[in-house]
Amino acid sequence: MSSKRKASNSKKKSSKRRVPPTPLRADSNAVRILDAVKRIPRGRVSTYGSVAELAGLPRRARLVGTVLRQTPSSRELPWYRVINASGRISFPVGSDAYSRQRRKLEAEGVVFSGGRVDLTRYGWPSSVASLDEYLWSPD
Repeated sequence: MSSKRKASNSKKKSSKRRVPPTPLRADSNAVRILDAVKRIPRGRVSTYGSVAELAGLPRRARLVGTVLRQTPSSRELPWYRVINASGRISFPVGSDAYSRQRRKLEAEGVVFSGGRVDLTRYGWPSSVASLDEYLWSPD
């Protein structure tokens, strides 16, 4: 076998094929998370941990962040209503993503004070009511 042929064969072996993303199954954790995010009312925010709980995945806040990061922007998803547990936007202050998220929240009437959102006022679901009330209430 010639050296040219070996070189071309080795290139074929080392080339990486791009694998398309796996479609979301109706029972997958990602679908449950996206459904929970869609339920956040306009003018309210939810933490990554609260979204995980609403999705039936307690203590999986990082998974919520991963799913939101990997979700195509073409979906009609109110991703910007999800913030961290301290009431802050998780993107670096001054970044385009931070500005975009803050603008969207402020357009819905969410007020920032010192870079934070008051979770007792704007947080959803309210920590006063039980999670079951929000999941099973008729409204």
